[in-house]
Amino acid sequence: MPSTPFGDRLKREREMRGVSLDEVAAATRIAPKFLEALENDQWDQLPGGVFNRGFIRSIARFLGLDEDNLVAEYDLVTRGHAPQGAPPVPPPQFDRNWKPLIVALVILLAFLVGGFFLVAHFGPRVLSHLHHPHRAIFPPASAPAHTAAKDASGDSAHRSALSSADPLELQLDAGKPADVTIFADGKQVFDGHVEPGDSRDFEAHENFRVTSSEASALLLELNGQTIPPMGIPGQPGSVTLTRSDLNNTGGAH
Repeated sequence: MPSTPFGDRLKREREMRGVSLDEVAAATRIAPKFLEALENDQWDQLPGGVFNRGFIRSIARFLGLDEDNLVAEYDLVTRGHAPQGAPPVPPPQFDRNWKPLIVALVILLAFLVGGFFLVAHFGPRVLSHLHHPHRAIFPPASAPAHTAAKDASGDSAHRSALSSADPLELQLDAGKPADVTIFADGKQVFDGHVEPGDSRDFEAHENFRVTSSEASALLLELNGQTIPPMGIPGQPGSVTLTRSDLNNTGGAH
C-alpha cells in the first residue's frame, strides 16, 4: 500500500497545480462534499461503486494524472472497505442442469431454419424488386419554383446547422441493477434492465432524458463530464441533459 494516504496524495496533486476545490467541482461537476470526502479518505461519505471510480477518473483527467493508475491505487486502498451504495456482488451460480442449454440450442436451430426458409422463399423477390427501375418523381407543377427553391435552401441550411454542431455523447455505466429508459432528441433509444458492469453509449443532437428505477444505480458522463447522481439512493430518479449542462471550463495547465 502507498506510504502516502490516497486522500493526501490527491490533495497534494491539486494544490501543486494551484487549483481550488471549487474549481475542480466546477470543471468535473462533482459536488464539493464528495471531493472533500475523497481528500479525507472518508469512504462512507461517498455514493460508492462505479460513482467513486467515475469521480476519480474525472479528477485525474482534469489534473492531468494517469486515470488507470489512480483508480488502481484507489482500489488497493479501499480493499476490505464496503462503501455505501456498493453491496458486494454474489459469485455467479452455475447451473449444472443441461436442460436450459438444450432448450436454447433447439430455439437457435429453429431460428436458423426459419431464416434459411425466408431467404430461399423471399430472396428472389427482393432481388427482383431491387433491380426494377424506379419511376422518377417530379415536384407538382402547381408549386411555384421560388417556393421549392426556398424550401430546398431552408432544408440545406438546417442540415448544415445540425452537422456543424458537435453531437452530445452520453456514456452510461451501471453499478446496481435497475430498469432504465433513455430518450435522445425525444426518440426512445433504450428501454430495458441493466446489471452491474453494463456500459452503453448514446448520441444526440439536442438533449437526453434518462429515467431509472434506482437513482444511484447509474454513472452518467456527458461528453466526458461526470453527471451527479439523479436522486436519493433507493428511490427512482430522472434527469434531462442538454448542451447547457456542458461546462466549458478547461483543465489545469
